This record gives sequence, structure tokens and C-alpha cells, in this order.
Amino acid sequence: MPKGPIQTEIRGAVIPAPQRFRSDVQGLRAIAVILVVLSHASVPHFAGGYVGVDVFFVISGFVITGLLMRQRDVALHRNLASFYARRIRRIVPAATVVLVATIVATYAWLGPTTGVPLLADVRWASLFAVNWHFIQTNSSYFIPGVLPSLVTHYWSLAIEEQFYIVFPLIVFTIGIVFVARRRAALASVLMIAIVSSSWWSVHLTTINPTQAYYSPFTRFWELALGGLIALVPPAWAKKTKLFNALFGALALGVIIFAACRLTITSVYPGWLAWWPCGATAVLLYTGLTPIPGGPTSWLSWRPAQYVGNVSYGFYLWHYAWLMIPLQYATTPMAPLSRVLQVLGAFACAVLSYHFLENPIRHSKWLDERPWAAFLLLILCLAVTWSVTWAYQVL
Repeated sequence: MPKGPIQTEIRGAVIPAPQRFRSDVQGLRAIAVILVVLSHASVPHFAGGYVGVDVFFVISGFVITGLLMRQRDVALHRNLASFYARRIRRIVPAATVVLVATIVATYAWLGPTTGVPLLADVRWASLFAVNWHFIQTNSSYFIPGVLPSLVTHYWSLAIEEQFYIVFPLIVFTIGIVFVARRRAALASVLMIAIVSSSWWSVHLTTINPTQAYYSPFTRFWELALGGLIALVPPAWAKKTKLFNALFGALALGVIIFAACRLTITSVYPGWLAWWPCGATAVLLYTGLTPIPGGPTSWLSWRPAQYVGNVSYGFYLWHYAWLMIPLQYATTPMAPLSRVLQVLGAFACAVLSYHFLENPIRHSKWLDERPWAAFLLLILCLAVTWSVTWAYQVL
């Protein structure tokens, strides 16, 4: 069978070769994290910036699906081990450092009254299950007069990791059962997930908003939507090439509109989550065949690229930087103080990216020893739990 420029044959199965780097996706990550930070910093007119998390979910589904579809055709357990090892190296070390730093800063600035309740939250966060903890305790960002946990933002990481546990099993199993038609089979599964999960989100949002906000079952459709876009052949986007720039600009406008229009009282996620999620899906689709000067070019702007690169660390650090001073202060925070706090969080993100995340993620030693990533996970859990125990007995 002749091989085209974007195909490779491995053990009888045709899989796509590595995709080109999507610089616009990094720019989209930058927009997502900036919207979240603006919302948590209480910047006027950006109360709905929490939609940035939904943008992240769709991007994650898109990126992870593409990665899994390009995975080498080897034994199931080896594929799973390789995938999970990469996820551990990417996610866990930085998340652990921020958790420990948050505990230390909380006890230093706010004292045991705030620190003791935080310890249980941190333990759940270290297990990437804090969303279930918040459902059980009926915690929320949006309860007036109630200070949220300083690791509340870890709920979105928990949902992503729960998705990552289940989704590779589905993809690789489909690859084994439907060798020649695995793309179509996976697309069918994702469409079923989108319909069922989004329906459940709409239903649950009206009767139990806290559970609807934090449950993976009401959020998996967002990651599945990104995954579905990853399966779209680029040739489809070429058919709408003349309209892609227009569609992309409109989609970008919808994301900003949602961030400005929605508030903490909006019935969310429900139907409203389709605003940022649908718009992100459109941007990912139109970026398959970019037009010079269009939204893809805007999102590929070098500064946006860099913010996108450090977006994970920025998301992790920003909440403690914004919330600890807010809870410590006895007077309203001045705008300049909030700007300095955001800059402090960004500086930590930059340091994390260059001196923690990248060295671990790109370590050749770890590449050759996938098992070491699981030891790293155990070590990080041990450190986090040891620190919580030490502060609890103080």
C-alpha cells in the first residue's frame, strides 16, 4: 500500500504520522489561563473568566486524543505505562511543589485556623480527587461570604487526570478491536459521550449546581469534544478554508463574550458551557488549515506562545498568590497589589517551567526508565502527605 506524506504503516495498521506543532493551541492556552486569572483577581467585567477552564478541557481532549492516536502499535500494557509515565512527569512534580508551598505560606500568613482545614483539601488534591471532596463537603468558589479552599482550583486537574485514567483504555482497546476502522469507532464513542455527558450536565446543573460543577460526568463531554476535533481529517477544514478565518474570529469573540457576560450567579455549566467549549472546538478545527492574518496567526504571536508554554504553572500558582493576601488583608486590596500578585504568580510559573517542569519532562534518563515515573509519583505523594502530617501535629 503506498504511503502518503502523513501516513505510516505499523504492523498492518495505518496511523497518522506526528502532526505539525499547533502554535495556535499554545495561544489558546494563554487566553484560557489569562481569563481564569482575571476572574479570580476580581477584575471588573471578567467575572465569567472561569470559562477558561472549559477552554482548557477542550484543548486537553484535543491534544491527548492526537497523542494517543499516534502512539506506537505495541502491547496494551506498554502503551498504557508509557502514557501514564509521561502524564506523571508532566503534571505531578509542579502540582506537588505548589501544594507544599501553599501549606507553608498559609501557616506563615494565615495561621492554623485556616491551615488545619486546608490539610485535608491538600491530601485530596495530591490524589487528584479533590473534586469529589468538594462535592461531599458542598464547597464552591461561588458561595457569598464563604472563603474557598486555597486549592479549589485543583478540581480541574482532578477531572483531567480522571479522564486520562479511563480514556487511554478506551482508545487502545478500540485500536485492538477495530484495527482498520479505529478512527470511526472512536469518533462514535466520543459522540455518544458528548451527548450523554452534556445532557447530564444540563440536568444536574438545575438540581445540584455544586455536583454539576465538579463532577467528571458533567465535564467529560468537554474533553470528548476536543477529542472529536482531533479525529477530523484536515481535508475537511480545507473545504471551508475561505470561511475559516471568519469562523475563527467569531469563535474567539464568543469566548471573550462568555467571560465578560457570565457571572458567579450564572447557571453553569449546563447549556452555557457550550459557549466556550463550542467556540474552542471551532478554533481548533479552523486551525487545521490556517490562513495568514487570521485568528490562527493572532494566537501564534510569540508572547502568547510563551504564556501558553507556562500556562500550567501559572494556573497552579495564581490562586495562592491571589487568595492568601486577600484573606490576610484587613482592607480592600488595591489594584496595584493585585497586579503585583499576578506578576509574582507568573514569575513562579516561569521558574517552574524552566527549572522543574522541562528538566523532568525532557529527561532522557526518565525516558529510558518509565518505571521511575511511578516512583516519582510515590515520592511526591509521600512528600505532600508528610508535610500535612507534620503541620497537623505542630
